[in-house]
Amino acid sequence: MDKNKAPLPIAIGFKDAPPSLIDAGTPFSFSLTLTWPEKLPRENATYTVRDNAKTISSGALEETIQLTAPEQVGEHRWTVTVATPENTAQGTLAFSFKTVPHATSLAVWDTPSPVIRNTKFTVKAGAKCTASCKLGGRVIEVRDETDKVMGSAALSDATWAETVSLYWTSVNLKAPRKLGLHAWTVSFAAGDLRLPHEGDASRFSFVTVAEPAHSVSVKVIDKKTKAPVANAQVRVGPFRAVTNASGSAKLGVSKGEFPLVVTHARYEMAERTLDVAKDVRLRIAAEPLPPEDPFAIYTA
Repeated sequence: MDKNKAPLPIAIGFKDAPPSLIDAGTPFSFSLTLTWPEKLPRENATYTVRDNAKTISSGALEETIQLTAPEQVGEHRWTVTVATPENTAQGTLAFSFKTVPHATSLAVWDTPSPVIRNTKFTVKAGAKCTASCKLGGRVIEVRDETDKVMGSAALSDATWAETVSLYWTSVNLKAPRKLGLHAWTVSFAAGDLRLPHEGDASRFSFVTVAEPAHSVSVKVIDKKTKAPVANAQVRVGPFRAVTNASGSAKLGVSKGEFPLVVTHARYEMAERTLDVAKDVRLRIAAEPLPPEDPFAIYTA
């Protein structure tokens, strides 16, 4: 080719444009639509991606161009140039994008409630990143309503079962002496990670109750067959239990007046009020519910 002759133009557009927002330091891709000069061979064409004069990536032209975003947060303007051998034809397309910190999210689970005041309890907490970064070793903190740190723990290097990137830990805590509802905050600081991340916080709540003064023993039986009813949910105010194979459950309950609610998917049981001034033993007859009619929707 005559070096003094300008290359023929290649018209370039995006088939699949790069994202406008990209997590810093993570892979992204785009593909192009190209209109070539008539009768010009397209074999052995190349591409070059530049940030001003700095070459970011180059090579044989492929259907999809794979790149990695800068690790620094901010606005970026790059160009992609497609050229034929010996630069007989060339086209350039500019594009811009913004790199952003990786978003993180927190989860809290296995929160017991109620908790006896001034006693130890444990919650599980986990953190994950939108780019599935490794978060093991980073610290989770739990703070109370006054922002006082009540406990902390480092995330495990292993992820929670059946998740790809939820790194988790157990945090040991101590319940306050004040009775009632408490809303505490779990927080995750991400400032020491290699790639920029945003921290996150999540709230969880629990109820503190007084030390159990009495026991409430409940036995649930089928009203018609007198057979024990297992797996019935028993609630005495904030205190909870589940009946065993013999239909029995025992709860430690503080002194006072509480609603007693017993539920089961196949039975109906009336709610009642229970005045706990001493140990209580109850026998509850559960009324079987009629079986569901699978054709009811068609016969109604």
